[in-house]
This record gives sequence, structure tokens and C-alpha cells, in this order.
Amino acid sequence: MFLCPQPKKLELKGGYFRFPVGSQFPVSEKITPFLSQKESYRIEIDAQGVHIEAADEEGLYYAHTTLEQLQSNYRGCLPYIYIYDEPSFSYRGFMIDPCRHFFSVEQIKRMIDAAAYFKFNKFHFHLTDDQGIRMELESYPELTAIGSVRYGSHFGKAHDDEEPYGGFYTKAQLREIVEYCKERFIEVIPEFDIPGHTSAVLAAMPQLSCTGEEIKPQTTAGIFPDVLCVGKEETYRMIYAVLDEICEIFPSEYIHIGGDEVPKAHWNDCPLCQEKRESLGLKTMEELHGAFSQEISAYLKARGRRAICWNEAIRGGNVENDNITVAWWMDKTDASLRWLNNGGPVIIESFSPYYVDYPHGMHSLRDIYMNNPKKLRGLTDLGKNSIVGIESPVWTEYITTFEKLTQMCFPRWLAVAETAWNVDEEKDFPKFLKSTKFFCEILRERGITPAPEGDWNILPHTRLGQTLGFVKNNITKKMIVDFFKGANK
Repeated sequence: MFLCPQPKKLELKGGYFRFPVGSQFPVSEKITPFLSQKESYRIEIDAQGVHIEAADEEGLYYAHTTLEQLQSNYRGCLPYIYIYDEPSFSYRGFMIDPCRHFFSVEQIKRMIDAAAYFKFNKFHFHLTDDQGIRMELESYPELTAIGSVRYGSHFGKAHDDEEPYGGFYTKAQLREIVEYCKERFIEVIPEFDIPGHTSAVLAAMPQLSCTGEEIKPQTTAGIFPDVLCVGKEETYRMIYAVLDEICEIFPSEYIHIGGDEVPKAHWNDCPLCQEKRESLGLKTMEELHGAFSQEISAYLKARGRRAICWNEAIRGGNVENDNITVAWWMDKTDASLRWLNNGGPVIIESFSPYYVDYPHGMHSLRDIYMNNPKKLRGLTDLGKNSIVGIESPVWTEYITTFEKLTQMCFPRWLAVAETAWNVDEEKDFPKFLKSTKFFCEILRERGITPAPEGDWNILPHTRLGQTLGFVKNNITKKMIVDFFKGANK
């Protein structure tokens, strides 16, 4: 029997409840106060049929998801069985980036369906970046009109094109995605990436940079020096207007405000940024970055929302954790570790191994499955309890087709789902591997193309070759320097 993620408790009772293939079988369900753990459920199958109890509506949904997986294992029968289940983490996330390469609403829905089948409950939708703005904005329509189109796509030797590239989701389409996710108990978390990764914003509104110089949406990957000027009041008027629109479309608890890879060179040379820093009594530009994040978070808090920011935003050491959750992707400064150990909430989405846009030889299925975020070096008991969940991003600089997108995410997202649901359980990779093969067949039937099995766990010498090939075809020396400057400065 194959289930993913594995239930916390499963007992086979012996015997089978039989029914005609394709027919409905009796299912009783109820929400019970005796199950206090949010999202938890019980399933019992006996001679009378299927009995489900759950702590809440989410638990009922996950019970039916497990029942659906059970049915895929059997034909015309279900085993007499008892299952009790509950998740380890309340946040079980996947991220899709349509900024570098765009995907249709129907394609996004297929990814949502696949994620829901494995009990993910957070969809982080990365809607703005240097290479494009992918949402309709009415408060500043020029942001969409100008920022949604770049003039070329030059993402390394394997992805080089001079043609204009554009696309965005209308407000109606975004609401459609939100409703689609709501039916599957998935919260859509939009990201408005600020104050860095804003070339597309500044292409439409160059007056919001420190220099005011003309700039275009970027056509390459990288970290770029032009960022929002945090000393101009107009910058904040634009941000708050966009956030108001985002809050109107997305009813989510969380709003992601970016904050990663923000070069400070222009801030250092900008009298307005220096004046802002001095007026706040701050010593460094990292502290100014933190104060900016705190200010945006306070605006969201007043609207009943909670901010998520990438871990670079807390390097200044002056961000409070009352309304900010940190997304930890790469941090050589220990700021994220200190945040966790001080009780600050963190989503673990470590570059290695959770970034699935990188080759399977770099971040293998086994690497992801065996990773336990609660075993980070230096983590205290308080820190372990402050991890709200894990997330796996897929960035799309090097992903131009839907088939490629699905091959990069699956089956690796099955390993993410297993850890997010069962982080404290003992790992059994051979058993998980058998389950993965089973579910890949189901995914293919649902329009998802997993990576070939030969790619899942590549031998060490082949992994090195695949990694070097990826770097040769896609990565420039400047990008490597920029990456480590941005991630580890």
C-alpha cells in the first residue's frame, strides 16, 4: 500500500470492504471536538463502509485525499483499516515564479492539483521581479503595461532569445486561482518583491530609484544595483497602493514582501536614503533595510495581515518578530539562526536542497527526503518549535515550458510533502522510493510529467558532470559573484 505523505498511525485490521468498480461506497463523516490538533483526522474502514472524523474542514479534506490515494491502490475493494493522521507543520508550501517565464492559469491549476494531492497548503506566488510584473495593477497601470514586458530573454547559452516576452494575470484570473486553491484548502501567498529585484517597477516609475535614470526590465538573471529609493515618500505611496490591491485580491493571512538580494550602493550615495537613516537613528544601511521591512510590515499588520520576508531583511538586527515571518533560503551571517532561537517564526526553504529549479544532480530526491530542518546546527529547542514549516521554490530562469516545470518539481515535491507532514518520523528512503514510483504513474495520468527515474538519484560522478554542465550553459562568472554578494554579504 502506497500513501504520500505517510499517515502518523496506520493499522490493518484484516479483511476487505468490497464494492462494484466505479460505484459509490458509503462514507460517514463528522467534525469532532475530540481531535484538537488542527487538520487532523481519523479514518476507519469496516464492513459497514468508511467512517471519517476530523478536527475541522481541512481535516475532512485531507481524510478524503488519503481515501483517494487508498482507492488508487485497490480495485473494487478497500482494506479494513484504522488511520490517525496530523501534520508536523502548519505551513507546507510550494512556490512558483512566473516572472522569468510565464505559465497559464490552467497550467498553474494543474500544479495546484498535484500539490493538493500531497497535502501542501500554501502556494507562494512570486508575482514581481526584475524580469517582469505578472499581475494587473489598477492603482498604477503603467507598472503592468511597461513592467510586464521585457525585450529579450538571455538566461545563459541554453536560453537565449531576442523576442519581446510578456504576460500577466488579470485580477479576475488571480481571483480564479485564489478560489481554486480555497476549494483545496491552499492559501495563496502573493509576493511583491521589494525593495530589490525591482527593475520592472523602475522601468515604469524611474523616479522611485535613487538615481532617476531610465531602466528597463532585465533580460538576464542576476542581482541588479537599481532598487527602490527608501528615502522618497512617493516610494511608500506606490507600495501601499499596490499592497492595498494585493490585499483586495488575496484574502491570505500572509503577504510576502521580498527583501532578498538588495544591493546598497545607491542607498550609500543617495542623500535621501542617508537622511532617512539618520532620522531613524540608524548606523548602517542593513539597519535601514530592516527598518523599511518593519515599516511595510506595520502597514500590513494594520490591515490584519502578516508579512513574510526573505532572510536578508533581518541582517541589520533591528527587525521585531511581532508581525514578520522569515523565509530562510541562505544565510551565512547566522541572523536567521538567532531569529529562530529567539522565538521568531521561520519558514525553511534552504537553497540546498529545496530549490528544485537546480538539476537533480545538485539537489537529489534523496537529499530532499533525508533533510530534516529541525536538525540545523546550533538550533535550540525554542528554535525548533519556531519553525512554522518548509517550502520548496521553483525559479524559472531556465524553465521555459510546462513540461520542464513539472519535471523539475516532481517527484522532488513528494519528498518535500513527506517531510512537511512527518518531519519527526523515522526516514525510510527505499520505502519512499517505491511509493514515489507508484505516484509518478498517477501524476502522469493527471497531466504532470515527472523527471525520468534515472535523474532522481544520480551517481556522484554523474552528479558532478550534470552540475558543471548546468553552470557552463546557464551561469556566468558575474552571476556567481553577484549571487554570493547578495546571499552572503
